[in-house]
Amino acid sequence: MKFPDMVHALKPNPKSHIQENWRILDFSHHPESLHMFTFLFDDIGIPQDYRHMDSSGVHTYTLIDKAGKAHYVKFHWKPTCGVKNLLEDEAITVGGANHSHATQDLYDSIAAGNYPEWKVLIKVMDPADEDRFDFDPLDVTKTWPEDILPLQPVGRMVLSKNIDNFFAENEQLAFCPSIIVPGIYYSDDKLLQTRIFSYSDTQRHRLGPNYLQLPANAPKCVHHNNQHEGFMNFMHRDEE
Repeated sequence: MKFPDMVHALKPNPKSHIQENWRILDFSHHPESLHMFTFLFDDIGIPQDYRHMDSSGVHTYTLIDKAGKAHYVKFHWKPTCGVKNLLEDEAITVGGANHSHATQDLYDSIAAGNYPEWKVLIKVMDPADEDRFDFDPLDVTKTWPEDILPLQPVGRMVLSKNIDNFFAENEQLAFCPSIIVPGIYYSDDKLLQTRIFSYSDTQRHRLGPNYLQLPANAPKCVHHNNQHEGFMNFMHRDEE
């Protein structure tokens, strides 16, 4: 599993706390990194802002229909206002003048009622066809060819409200690939299988054992479980 090595390569030097190019270039010697660095050093590697940036999920998930049939899926988001990028010189100028320019653009746009919107699309594969390709579809370093597995629109995502408290509603968020809803399941994607258990462990360390009770992470519907007590517990159970 080379994912931890990639994270360490991208992080600052633990002694000087300075991000060093040689650490990143060293990791680029791994053939598996070609996919990531091709995107990073392409024009799309410097988006103009968040509103004009498309996105896609790293992992392959499974969707299960009403009949119980499973399909592998990849999730994609395409901005309705189009994709726009910065040239390197532009990025130096814009980032040098305001290093939070993308965050400010997003906040100001929402505050003005110009709500950013993305089309939500999926690529779908029958698990029975997994071995028909000349690559492993569950390998996160591979891209599913769009001419064979075309994008299918399934919805849209609109950001229509700015948060009121950045720490409470953002810094305390605990996204986790293991928390799913009926109809969505995992795949045998090896990196996904690792993240399924590692994320919740990290969040217990970062936010405490009862991090799912925080308003930003708690279910919006009525829920019942057998979890009790623990540090930072503030849920009262009236039972004997």
